[in-house]
Amino acid sequence: MSETFFSKLDPMEKTSRLVQLGVSKSEVTVWVKGQKQKFNFRVLEFDKNRSEIILDTKENVFPKGTSLLCSFELRGMYFFTQVTANRSIVDHFILESKAELFKSEKRGSYRLLTFPIYEVYSEFDLGEAYEGGKVIDLKSRTNQTTLFKNFLNLIEKKEDEKQHQTVSFRVQDLSTSGLSLHIGELESQFFSKDFIYKDVRIKFPDQIIIIPEVKVVYFVDYIADKNMKKFKVGLHFPNMP
Repeated sequence: MSETFFSKLDPMEKTSRLVQLGVSKSEVTVWVKGQKQKFNFRVLEFDKNRSEIILDTKENVFPKGTSLLCSFELRGMYFFTQVTANRSIVDHFILESKAELFKSEKRGSYRLLTFPIYEVYSEFDLGEAYEGGKVIDLKSRTNQTTLFKNFLNLIEKKEDEKQHQTVSFRVQDLSTSGLSLHIGELESQFFSKDFIYKDVRIKFPDQIIIIPEVKVVYFVDYIADKNMKKFKVGLHFPNMP
């Protein structure tokens, strides 16, 4: 079956898409997160300087300052973002677009949409990992720099001394065969291609699932906002039924 996931657009592409939205005067769908009722409005224009989507309505559905989710379609592509309700001088309904814009894509295998809609986290045991059958002590890696001493203050400490320290990352994309993460430079020493972690915990809001074995299949860097170095990590579930 085909499922949808979202990829983040860079600021220039975001602006370009919102300009197209204003020119096309397409419809947007807005709703409050967690509520079933959704509202459709026609776009009047997009104010590029103020990053505001001006809607062709004076209907007062949401109070000023209400945080909303917003989706729309352009040329067969679907987009999703978070916006804030506002009113114009002439009382038109306005959506302030300060947050990131995401484009939806289709994939052939079953996939759960996680970021940005759902909060799902993956928890890794920092005691040891495996690479080509060899045990790697991750604690020795993290002790190499002063930066990591600061970073370890953020890591959950276990009361049982027999248990290792753990670190959690928000899952970007999750499927029946694996997951992907976006991490910073500090966390990058925890991952390398072909690393294998045991008993990785996938934490949903209402449930925890333990994956017996997770293997790093790709680890690539990219430049994020403000030229900060980030990494994309792809992990595979090799022994799942």
